[in-house]
Amino acid sequence: MKVLFVVNWYTPLSEKILRNGVFHYEQCMALQQYCNIRLYWPLDPIAEGLSSKVENGLFTYRSGGNLSKKIKWIKDTIKYLTEICKEYKPDIIHANVAYPAGLVCALISNKMKMPFVLTEHAPIEQMGLSNPLRKILRNWVYKCSKCNVCVSKDSMGRLKCFFPKREFEINYNAIIDPKTVQLDEKNYRVNGVINCAIVAAFYDKEIKGYQYLIPAIKEVNETGHDVVLHICGGGEYLEFYKDLSKSIGIDDKCIFYGQCNREKVYSIVSQMDYCVSASIFESAGMFVQEGMLLGKPILVTKSGGANSLTTEDTAIVVDRNSEKALVDGIIQMNEKYSLFDTQKIKDYARENYEISNVTKRYIEIYEKVI
Repeated sequence: MKVLFVVNWYTPLSEKILRNGVFHYEQCMALQQYCNIRLYWPLDPIAEGLSSKVENGLFTYRSGGNLSKKIKWIKDTIKYLTEICKEYKPDIIHANVAYPAGLVCALISNKMKMPFVLTEHAPIEQMGLSNPLRKILRNWVYKCSKCNVCVSKDSMGRLKCFFPKREFEINYNAIIDPKTVQLDEKNYRVNGVINCAIVAAFYDKEIKGYQYLIPAIKEVNETGHDVVLHICGGGEYLEFYKDLSKSIGIDDKCIFYGQCNREKVYSIVSQMDYCVSASIFESAGMFVQEGMLLGKPILVTKSGGANSLTTEDTAIVVDRNSEKALVDGIIQMNEKYSLFDTQKIKDYARENYEISNVTKRYIEIYEKVI
């Protein structure tokens, strides 16, 4: 079986660390055990024309384009996709996100009579469904897809409300089992205090909730709870939040690691008492899943997708957009994290999110569709 995996975001070839879309790469490498798979990223900012080569063991196509020139980008991408399909002859196309990747895949599917499936990663809040044209386009893409996969219960439920005539099912984002990752031998834990971690990129100033979480850490420490927050993530607003922690006098309570690879993230989180997700909205939550696979209880806001990944046995859920809610939640978690059953958390996460289980469900979908 040949599968063409088409993604909205990935890491530019010029960057040494696989950063954006690492879970796409990991999912493809896991699928590669069961099928012949290639990845296509049609939005590489530095690509010229269509290129192809094996990258880190994965056959990868790249093409560039500017979405501000939508019509030209669509025409160019359809041309490149046609070339790829004629050369590679995939049995099925797997698009990730309805727009723009899913749109061009739907057009190619109709043109070449080739089945495609779709995994929707985009949060409802970022789909712009108040725009009638965008809603019509997404509805058409979901209609053309032979299977529409959502990455959380929340995402599936909300999409069903907007598109009641379409069918959706769940297969979660795949997470690498910590047992297969070589942890480093560094000590990240601060002795004599409670240690918690968040892994969330600084690509946006507000979505990940740092504007509430960092002041909450200050307030919690002022109440007598000695807590250090370990922060993994890079991006445009990293320096802004470093400066914020300094300006409010808690730079010793916030440790910023910048962009981290999988090994370092797992090494840091494995030494924590619990994990925090403070997002305003999410379609899912990779870090929430990773934290649970490492057996850590989660303090998570009602961001939609992220909190729907947890249970009463794995998390404490608090309101989003609220410094007070995070303060109360952190204090509650400080008092209760040791009462959570670590093995129960791991077992729940492994069954639902571990990459081999997610991959097998995708293979079942492909075989059913083909």
